[in-house]
Amino acid sequence: MTDQTGAPAVEEPPEQEIDFQGRKMWVRMPRSEQLLVWRRTLHQLENTGGSDWTADTVMAALERLRKIIDTVLVNKVDITWLDDQFLDSALTFQDITPIVVKAIDAFADAAEAEGNREDRRAAKATKKAVRKKAATS
Repeated sequence: MTDQTGAPAVEEPPEQEIDFQGRKMWVRMPRSEQLLVWRRTLHQLENTGGSDWTADTVMAALERLRKIIDTVLVNKVDITWLDDQFLDSALTFQDITPIVVKAIDAFADAAEAEGNREDRRAAKATKKAVRKKAATS
């Protein structure tokens, strides 16, 4: 796969590890569409005070948010663990919403550790020049 300049595209790792409530979890980067639904649904829930939302409407919104969290988590054992934490009243929905933010931060940190596109290109050009010089010497 190449980017618009013809250089090989650097793919992000498909999974990153996060720490949540002392538990190591592997996560995927949420897709932009998921983040859009996430943000809109949270905003609607925060502004429901006294509105015409029914219990069913609120539950549907919470299910939608939980579905996004479940797709971000890589391992089914972590999904089951969250379910058990809910059933044991050890965690609330508000407690688990940071998972999405932690996932985004983990991918941002990984990308920062790799350097930006210009840094990667400069490093590649330097390596190429060194190899070329070594071949002609």
